[in-house]
Amino acid sequence: MHRFNTVPPVSRGIIFTFSLAVAVALAACGQSEAAAAKDAAEAQSLLDQRRFAEARLAIKKAIATRDDEPEFHILRGRIEFAAGSVSGAYDAYSDAMSLDPANREALQAVSQLGLQTGHFRESLEATDAILSLAPDDPNALLVRGLHAVIRSRFDEADGFADRILKQDASNEGGVILKARVAVRKGSPQRALEVLQGYGALKPNTLGVVMTRLEIYRVMRDAAGMRAQFSLLHNLAPENRDIRMDEANFAFKDGRAAEADSVIIALLADPKLPEEQIPLILALWREYASAGPGDAGLAKVASTGTPAARLAVAEFLVDRQRLAGARSLLDGLPRALRQAIDAAIELREGRTREALNAADEVLRSDETHCVALTVRAEGLLNREDFPGALRAAQVAVSQCPGQTRAWWLAADAYAGREDMENARRLWRQGVRANPQDSSMSKSYVEWLLARRQDREALAVARRLTHEAPALLSGWQLYRTICLRLQQDCARAAQAGFDNASTLYGIDLLPGQAPPNGLFGRIITR
Repeated sequence: MHRFNTVPPVSRGIIFTFSLAVAVALAACGQSEAAAAKDAAEAQSLLDQRRFAEARLAIKKAIATRDDEPEFHILRGRIEFAAGSVSGAYDAYSDAMSLDPANREALQAVSQLGLQTGHFRESLEATDAILSLAPDDPNALLVRGLHAVIRSRFDEADGFADRILKQDASNEGGVILKARVAVRKGSPQRALEVLQGYGALKPNTLGVVMTRLEIYRVMRDAAGMRAQFSLLHNLAPENRDIRMDEANFAFKDGRAAEADSVIIALLADPKLPEEQIPLILALWREYASAGPGDAGLAKVASTGTPAARLAVAEFLVDRQRLAGARSLLDGLPRALRQAIDAAIELREGRTREALNAADEVLRSDETHCVALTVRAEGLLNREDFPGALRAAQVAVSQCPGQTRAWWLAADAYAGREDMENARRLWRQGVRANPQDSSMSKSYVEWLLARRQDREALAVARRLTHEAPALLSGWQLYRTICLRLQQDCARAAQAGFDNASTLYGIDLLPGQAPPNGLFGRIITR
């Protein structure tokens, strides 16, 4: 399962404080300058109306005319940040700072956004520049403290927190920094004490509640996490990352019905971004493999985006729930649903119709992954191994997460009695989906059928390293240990028991822990 990031900007509301001050001055500097100023003023107006796409175009036009005006780049940074593009905002502010190294807004933005985007050296240099001008600037001290945390210099980070709190004992950033440092020092109870004033003497804030949530997560305190998620319903009602985190926790907390309702609400959201759909469906694969009941499907069919409806329909087809899949496709344009219709026909044993439908889709989009997968499986059923292999290989090259296509490609090689390449495809598929237990399980079964016991055990064990919080991974490992009568069964059971209270979604392989003020606290 995939790890998602919920890190808001380090200090909300303090970056974008300067107004665009150059429009009038530039208007008197010639036609091109006046045109640039007019475009910038239009961009500002569009930003005020939250018409981000149009604002981007307007400021891009202004910068094309005058790329040496730092205020234009600053406005671009504001637009990108408001539109949700942290990396775009960082790039814009970095350009502004290169033109005006003393500009405080640009310095603040590079200091804070650089930390979030991995530009640590630039962030640190900008932060030190601010502190050279204002040694007690609380926002710069906060970023400096976070840099110290990243480097595991916890006493140093604690010192920066104390400098902030000396100026203002209730400074939210300073309190959160001190609490996070206490957790990293191995004292989560002390961290809770640092935060105890909020919710009692002061109103709870989003940052404080998210920090408490992470402390309770480290402590594996399910009751504490439940209370914080309850508060977040009001503090961050539209934060989908938090909702996915809550669903994952609810499943592990034994509240499957509540988790399922959260997932249904996400998939029924008419504004759900397409890139979040696989992360949501991964929760069902892990905890509720059959998928939702009919009432939940009706909600997704009623208000879900076409992309969500198609993805859930494909999920159901793989589980032979064909009537449910059809209910999600009802009302969608034929061109949009045709590949899933072909997959349904294939499951019904109507191979010829499925292949015809898939081929029709591929005539207009030769890289359509579902259609390619249907074609590969249909041809494999007919023992057309070269044709099946071609379709499956294109599918996995376009969509590495299309796990069915990987094993179809491997089976096509096996049908040609090319076992070396079949094993190669399995290995590549597992490497491309290292936290997908269904992929690893299929490969393990393939290896066991060919008496490759040692490699099967290694594949199962590797999954537990890639996804230590994944219960299905530990179940697979334990099953193989028992089946092969290996002495690892006890360790696998211990890993399963430990994973039962690991309440966060695993980081992706090689992914660095989040560096922001409100992200996951990783204590390993």
